[in-house]
Amino acid sequence: MTEADPETSLTFAKGLAVLRAFDAGGKGMTMADLARKLNYTRATTRRLVRTLETLGYVTVDNALYMPTPQTLKLGLGFLQSRSVGQLIGPVLREESVVLGEPISLALLSGPELIYVVHAPTSAEIETAGYTIGSSLPLATTAMGQATLAFRAADDVPSSSCGLSMPDRQALAPVLATIRARGFAHMTNADDRGFCAIAVPAFGLKTDDAVGALGIVYPDGQYDMDHLLGVIVPNLQKCARYIATAL
Repeated sequence: MTEADPETSLTFAKGLAVLRAFDAGGKGMTMADLARKLNYTRATTRRLVRTLETLGYVTVDNALYMPTPQTLKLGLGFLQSRSVGQLIGPVLREESVVLGEPISLALLSGPELIYVVHAPTSAEIETAGYTIGSSLPLATTAMGQATLAFRAADDVPSSSCGLSMPDRQALAPVLATIRARGFAHMTNADDRGFCAIAVPAFGLKTDDAVGALGIVYPDGQYDMDHLLGVIVPNLQKCARYIATAL
């Protein structure tokens, strides 16, 4: 988006950028923090933040700004239009009981995946940093690679997935292997002793993956026979069930 486009509002875009700028750690940010992070002037940042405060999307305490619960309403249209509560959530919850592991669904949004469902959540998984609305890089995660592997080669340019062209070319054999076996698997996926396994999720109107379903589990918890015989088939079954809502 550029200023030359008469049908876009840069001010609105900057306001949304302010909401996205708040850190996942839950700590408030000063006006100066936001201006520095967004590379906006202090005056521009103040106008944007004060507008969001007036509308109820941001609150302030001791000069520290935080988003309010009202920001959650911004995602309701998406969640309801995709039948997350009525279809996707119940299916994932049922299968998570079968697997004994929380199942996550993340959907493609530009250069990253966005978590939209966890079923069910658990304290152990939450401490690993996974919450609804969190983002994942495409190139370096199991869910990201499971998505990339099942999209047209020129559909996600190397610049948008966080890799240079040489690195994207080096990733090509990995993606080819994922396509051949139907799932992505990463050991020590987060440098904290967790592994991740993911399968692509498809919608009914496209042959390209629109996201991925996956689980995260402690290293050594499952052998490959269990992954291939139980985990992967159940994740793939989930993906087929929820395709009508994607």
